[in-house]
Amino acid sequence: MFHIVTIDAGGDANRSYLIYPEHAPEAWCVDPSYAGEAILDACSRDGRRLTEVLLTHTHGDHVASLNRLRAGRNLRVWVHPIEAARIRGAAPLPSEGPVPALDGVEAIHTPGHTPGGVCYRVGGALFTGDVLFVDWIGRTDLAGGDPAAMFRSLARLRALPPELAIHPGHHYGSVESRSLGEELAANKFLACTDYPTFLRLLPELTA
Repeated sequence: MFHIVTIDAGGDANRSYLIYPEHAPEAWCVDPSYAGEAILDACSRDGRRLTEVLLTHTHGDHVASLNRLRAGRNLRVWVHPIEAARIRGAAPLPSEGPVPALDGVEAIHTPGHTPGGVCYRVGGALFTGDVLFVDWIGRTDLAGGDPAAMFRSLARLRALPPELAIHPGHHYGSVESRSLGEELAANKFLACTDYPTFLRLLPELTA
């Protein structure tokens, strides 16, 4: 079992998350973004010791306070191997599957927004970074973006259990979080199974 703490990280409605494993004093952070001080304050308040950072990708707005968190701490920073060279001393994730030494954490390679984009499945939560938002998906027109890869990644997410609660990297939608099944019913990008139709939807992301 895990407890999830959602942190408003500022920026462009960025979200950071703390994961508290049950019966352990540790805390794991997903995407520190600009929230370094808030993350440390939450850990202090809740009697937790930050030990791990899980990056969904390495865009600057998701790693902005990483060095602040690492100062004086022996943190492991997990990132997909494709983007590991961008983070000094990173611990490369397995390409797929369980994250070593983090019981109950599964990495799912979901390129499209960036080549090394990763979603993390942790208990009943799915941390989707900038691949899947509430009501939207991530842009594919930035450096490293790939519409075809995004289409395939969304198909992978559609196949996951519908009861998973999605926790995106930005709060762009009508609610902070909803179940994957609810999102499939509400999000036309996620629901689209025809690639030409999907391509016709993408300009809405930059309008």
